[in-house]
Amino acid sequence: MPEIRVVIVDDHALVRQGLRMILNGITGIRVVGECASGEEALKVIAREHPDVVLMDVHMPQGLDGITTARHVRQVAPGVRVIMLTMFDDRPHVEKMLDAGVAGIVFKHDDAQEIVEAIHHGRSDAPYISRRWNAEREPGRERQARGRVDVRLSPREAEVLVLLAKGYTNREIADALHISVKTVETHRQHIARRLGTTSRAALIRYAYESGLVDPPLPGGPIDANA
Repeated sequence: MPEIRVVIVDDHALVRQGLRMILNGITGIRVVGECASGEEALKVIAREHPDVVLMDVHMPQGLDGITTARHVRQVAPGVRVIMLTMFDDRPHVEKMLDAGVAGIVFKHDDAQEIVEAIHHGRSDAPYISRRWNAEREPGRERQARGRVDVRLSPREAEVLVLLAKGYTNREIADALHISVKTVETHRQHIARRLGTTSRAALIRYAYESGLVDPPLPGGPIDANA
């Protein structure tokens, strides 16, 4: 299996050093760069051509992580951005998903979760911390997950599949040769049918209904001792 090349982006040097030590101890993962700001990250990505960028959301100098993720999506679409953040509230999670990130893990997650997210950084469906999914799912979204009899039109199903794969509205429109406004209309119809406007809930429904294969838990951490 090819080695996964990772760039770490966090404004705290101790966090970067700790992540580098952990990840360089995992077979098949190599940290090829680290930086403290979004602007610096874009330069390092252009130089090192990583597979995955592990990035903080809040960086006080220059571009924040979400804005940087959008730039990466435009200039290096093959690079998968995984957000590593302390912000586990729903609005932040929704903003990260809307930026088209490949995964979201939190600084209170263990190393195994981060490693799994990196391994799934190449998959089609965004990886979201299992703990967040378990702890933050309100009743309405549980109901949406349970509605296996919801009938979507073929076009709505296509939109939902691409949404679950991390496509932005613009990218969905380009892929399906329709307007952004039409994509937004389809999303509204899907949300109304499922009883939720949460992107995270829509992605979970795509997993549960079998439209998209969800990320599978990775194997145990293989550390080089």
